[in-house]
Amino acid sequence: MQGVQWCIDYNANPKNTDKIDIISMSLGSTATYDDQNDDPMVQIVEAAWDAGIVVVVAAGNEGPNKGTVASPGISDKVITVGALDDRDTGSTSDVRDPRFDDDVAEFSSRGLRTAGVAKPDILAPGVNIVSLRSPNSYLDKLQKSARVDEDYCMLSGTSMATPICAGVVALMLHLNPNMRPDDVKEKLMAGPDLWTGEDLWCRLY
Repeated sequence: MQGVQWCIDYNANPKNTDKIDIISMSLGSTATYDDQNDDPMVQIVEAAWDAGIVVVVAAGNEGPNKGTVASPGISDKVITVGALDDRDTGSTSDVRDPRFDDDVAEFSSRGLRTAGVAKPDILAPGVNIVSLRSPNSYLDKLQKSARVDEDYCMLSGTSMATPICAGVVALMLHLNPNMRPDDVKEKLMAGPDLWTGEDLWCRLY
């Protein structure tokens, strides 16, 4: 919360002309408030959103049960990201659409919020994602088997999907820096491939 407030205060200082556009949060905790508006984590990310910062948050890894989206991803303002599992079938040698078996990752949190708002807002690749390794960090020591060569590691989770989505947002803002967070979210959700049908709705919400 202090880190988010720092970003808000930084942007509010007229001396800082190079503003913070995006906050990417690969974290979350069990939502414990009956009303999301009482949740202090929700309050701070929505304050950042209202201040013009696009906030992208991990949905959590408590799936497949419904109603498991973590705080602050339960906010109806921020962009909440779930994990997609492409099942390693992205090869163009397959005569079928390589996305034919893509699905919501089993662990990805999901479900309708108490207010009836569906979360997550969007899915991004979140299974077996190769990213930079942080040598001697807690995670690096805990999951030595995840190391890939010397400089990388492979992990799964909505925490891996979230920065991919944040990167897409960065490209959007590079193209149009004048977009407000609501504009970004609207365009982001209007742009991806859509899955339709009752079966998907039941699996995700």
